[in-house]
Amino acid sequence: MFVVLLMILGFVLLISVGERGAVGQGKKEPVKIGLLAEKTGGLAAYGYSHERVLVAAVNRVNKGGGIGGRPIELYVEDSESKPSVGALKFRKLVETNGVDFVFNSNSSGIAIACNPIAQELKTPYFPCSSASEISGEKGNRYVFQSCTNVTQESKGGAEFAIKNIGKKWVTVVVNYAWGWSNEMEFTKYITEKGGKVLKSVRVPLGTGDWLPYLKGNIPAEAEAVYFANFGSDFLSFSRDLHAVRPDIKRLGAVYAISAQDPKKLGIEGEGLYCITSYPTRLEGLNTKYNKDFRNLIGVDPDGKEVGTGKYFVLAYDWAVWQPFFALKAGIEKSGWKGREDTPKLIKTLEGICFKESVEFPQGDMCIRAQDHLAITGLYIEQIRKGELKVVARIPGKDATYTPPTVDFTKEPL
Repeated sequence: MFVVLLMILGFVLLISVGERGAVGQGKKEPVKIGLLAEKTGGLAAYGYSHERVLVAAVNRVNKGGGIGGRPIELYVEDSESKPSVGALKFRKLVETNGVDFVFNSNSSGIAIACNPIAQELKTPYFPCSSASEISGEKGNRYVFQSCTNVTQESKGGAEFAIKNIGKKWVTVVVNYAWGWSNEMEFTKYITEKGGKVLKSVRVPLGTGDWLPYLKGNIPAEAEAVYFANFGSDFLSFSRDLHAVRPDIKRLGAVYAISAQDPKKLGIEGEGLYCITSYPTRLEGLNTKYNKDFRNLIGVDPDGKEVGTGKYFVLAYDWAVWQPFFALKAGIEKSGWKGREDTPKLIKTLEGICFKESVEFPQGDMCIRAQDHLAITGLYIEQIRKGELKVVARIPGKDATYTPPTVDFTKEPL
């Protein structure tokens, strides 16, 4: 069992990962929060950084006296990057550990598996995964998609893609919910802007050899590839795409290149564009609030973890940090004391807005009432001479689609 000790105002906050929770100071009943983290499996880099970020958020709030004077206990479970495991661990967090709220997972497949359980157990859930179904037909009133979704990202990135990259495209995505969403939404919006998708390719998650999927599927007239993959899949894709079409331009879906060292990608990475909701390097969002946030989570101006020098998965770490503080605000504003007050809390969060601050370093953010989607801006990054540079900023209004596809406010609580 992994244990983290944090000294807070002369007390010891024990954050225990696994079967025990954090023991807060004082005698007041704690607020119990659960975290599904991909500590192992294909998304392990994401789970590692998300856990570090949420621990830092809990530390900050407990140091300030907790929520309404109540300490926070944090319970962390490993989803193993598998939907079936994530669903079981969600139940464990609620039914065994007694948590009041659950955060993560970064996997859209896990989030979709957990969404109906959140509704069944009447437990607010804040996944930072971006498949559009999470705030659409696969969502419900207990689920708040705490990041931008694929529809926003495709809509926001399509105009830049047509003007700056190309009009004739191929989509290459991993074969599960997040990849399907990217394929469908990018095709829709690139077509609306006057472009065309010539071919769509789906590749199983964890594929080491992408050549059989790319050979013969990249038409000679294609100008660019829109890809949705990450981690080891991204590295295999980049290597094999360069072997097949070294001249073709590339645009990655949100967080496709998270935790990658652009200098080590070499010629296979040079010139690549990627949509992101949060710049990797401080210079891309050089504000006091962003500096403070990075200091609190231990990330340097280049996007590396202080102490290890490894690239942090920053593209979605803000989507763990910000919903935590949105939840805190909702608890305080609604007067939530326990599960019987959860309906009041949910109604308070529906339509709530926040101004940019250290708690909301990514920028102004609203939670749209009908579909519980985070409304905020986006960025386009490009690898130039081995460094990630922000080359465009997309205002939230340009990425927001209307009307919402669902209205959860009509569901009973």
